[in-house]
Amino acid sequence: MKNIKRILMVALILCIILLIGACGKSTKENDESLKDSKDSQDSGSNYVVGFCNYTVSNSWQTQMEAEFKYACERLIEEGVLSKYYITNADGDANKQISDFKDLMTKKCDAIIITAASASALSPVCEEAVDEGIVVVSFDSLVDTSEITGKVSCNDVEFGEIGAQFIADSIGGKGKIAMLDGIAGSTCSEGRTEGAMNIFNKYPDIEIVNQTNADWDYAKAKVVVEGLLNSGIELDAIWSQGGAMTQAAVDAFNEAGKSLIPMSGEASNGFLKVWKENLDNGFSSICPGYPTYISEVALEQAIRALNGETIEDLYVLPSGSIGDEDIDDYYNPELPDSYWVITHLTDEQVKEIFK
Repeated sequence: MKNIKRILMVALILCIILLIGACGKSTKENDESLKDSKDSQDSGSNYVVGFCNYTVSNSWQTQMEAEFKYACERLIEEGVLSKYYITNADGDANKQISDFKDLMTKKCDAIIITAASASALSPVCEEAVDEGIVVVSFDSLVDTSEITGKVSCNDVEFGEIGAQFIADSIGGKGKIAMLDGIAGSTCSEGRTEGAMNIFNKYPDIEIVNQTNADWDYAKAKVVVEGLLNSGIELDAIWSQGGAMTQAAVDAFNEAGKSLIPMSGEASNGFLKVWKENLDNGFSSICPGYPTYISEVALEQAIRALNGETIEDLYVLPSGSIGDEDIDDYYNPELPDSYWVITHLTDEQVKEIFK
């Protein structure tokens, strides 16, 4: 009996020793985990971010990219970032996929992207998220929900504002042309969708031409000049881009044609020709689409890296400029290519477009 008790006592002691050892190991592992967590938080001052851009083919894209660059340089000075990268795919979705993968190999903690194709870029974005990279899509969005977040303006509302202005200006009937942005861009598609939401309510409005002029002055001018030379009598032009509307106004003036109602966007060049032609009876409206949307996307990515919960879709508020607002936004000291809803200083804008 005594031997049994002795054996049980030894076994109990061994169990206690093993439990203490296990607890000691667990405590050490927890300490290491806490240290890793603290190190991870401390390393927040050394984030590496990438911007996977699909084009800088127009001045809005150029200024938008600059907003990201200047924001990153400020964050480096503040100790939030250690490095940033920018890629440009020249409108090629396959090249953008390659660019995105390259940013992943550069150990980016976060990548923001405006996509050449909503569907083509989705798989690589999902792959990055699976690897622990924060991914924020903005402006021209990817069509997957399996990313960290998205940032956009209300493109449908943008299109509706301009279209309703056109419909009201021509009394709900007449021949119009539509100048769209870059084909495949969700931004362009959303604006066109919004316009059609309005025009479909007016059976007497006839769309005689609809062209992707890529938000580009030169391309839009060629389109409008062709329409004027064709002999088609247009009653209005719905345009989803400021540079395109500026080109349309210039084409009409150079052809000696009376100006017709046109919708626009908040570029300095369009506001200039709008102001110059007010006394000739020209009227317009232009919704705003801030070039600092890239900075907002970056801010959302930093918030996510810091462990904050961000919105699945963060929508910037919409606004519009009318005839009475031009002087509040037009800056004659800055170039036509400048976009007036911005966080950039005048000096930074001059540096970008020098």
